[in-house]
Amino acid sequence: MDLEPRHRLPFPLPSHWPACAQGLLREGAVWLHDGGTGEDLLGLPGETLRTTWAGEAWATSLNREDWPGSPWEALEAVIPSHPFPWVGAASFELACDEGGLPRKPVPEGQLGQHWVGLREALRVKDGAAELWSWSAIPPDPAAWLARLSPARAPDGAALDLSPAWGASRHRSAVEAIRTRILEGGFYVANLCVPFQGRLSGDPAALALSCFDRARPPFGALLDLGGLHLLSLSMERLLARRGDRIWSQPIKGSAPLTGNPGRDAAAAEALAADPKERAEHTMILDLVRNDLGRVARAGSVQVVRPMAVEPYPTVQHLVSTVEATAKPGLGLAGLLRAVLPGGSVTGAPKHAVCRHLAEAEAAPRGFYCGALGWIAPNGDLDLALPIRTAQIEAERITYWTGGGITRRSDPDREWQELHLKTRALTGD
Repeated sequence: MDLEPRHRLPFPLPSHWPACAQGLLREGAVWLHDGGTGEDLLGLPGETLRTTWAGEAWATSLNREDWPGSPWEALEAVIPSHPFPWVGAASFELACDEGGLPRKPVPEGQLGQHWVGLREALRVKDGAAELWSWSAIPPDPAAWLARLSPARAPDGAALDLSPAWGASRHRSAVEAIRTRILEGGFYVANLCVPFQGRLSGDPAALALSCFDRARPPFGALLDLGGLHLLSLSMERLLARRGDRIWSQPIKGSAPLTGNPGRDAAAAEALAADPKERAEHTMILDLVRNDLGRVARAGSVQVVRPMAVEPYPTVQHLVSTVEATAKPGLGLAGLLRAVLPGGSVTGAPKHAVCRHLAEAEAAPRGFYCGALGWIAPNGDLDLALPIRTAQIEAERITYWTGGGITRRSDPDREWQELHLKTRALTGD
């Protein structure tokens, strides 16, 4: 995680890490987990920027004080005025509004974005720990040791999930999209379904087990003030370092069983599958177009097309699209160009979003919005929060979805929904 601190101190990692972090997480700490590199960042939140739906428009506040302007403009104004990075998330519906796209109605008070400034954090990698600080005052190791002392034994977690609709309704929804495609309405649409249920136990305990099992590159547990987000995402929506911007869309899935021969055959079949390649190509073109809106002319390129990448429970087709940002490109303009992500909407984006607003069971919330960190200099790394649970009290909602093309098999699409729940359930 490219978040260079002002101060860094070696820290004696407790033997009971990361179970000892549960108490800190219960108090609102944010946890970023990179399962690919084995890096964890456990941060203490400070300033808070929130946007909620006020009935007719989005209303933004910084530390409970109203902030004028659009949500993205507020974010662009606030972040550079502080010396520390911000960690948080934005919802799919907020992204649709900022991008001028149709979306489902949301109830008054619905949270649209929540970002917290990090003053201090514990960074753990390869069994070694450091304390990081972005303020003028170095971190206090004794205070951190006290914070990490568990007040009680680590909790466990259990959950049950069921889809919001059954196979028959999903078949009808898939067929409706295929009909629209054949009529020329659009080329590909990403249809999503919420799985809902009850969580018995602590969100932090669930995160511990999921991170250990799924090893997500963009794992996170965020407390958004009564709403917990548990991200098991593997998809990079948008990253920026200086004037370099890039995205890594995922489209195309196959099971990963742990049997080398079977998995190699599945990877080969995935890479050659006409439906999966066509779906991926259409989304790739959409992402190239999105980046092209804010990139220097001729700078957009696909540097790694349709690579098969394995994860603990599934393998995907992944491409990397990068570009050079136009001079003077700010955060608001960049977010409006890219969000909501092409791989979780479809092509053309406006027509697909209008259809999904009518076809899907509920507003997506933070699922398929954006989640990650933004630095004061404009650098950022935002995941597309797929494989992401939204937890309120004991109620848990976990969406899954897939791209529908004219070649889609409704039964196969239904099976894919359940395959994608394995990162959370372990089944």
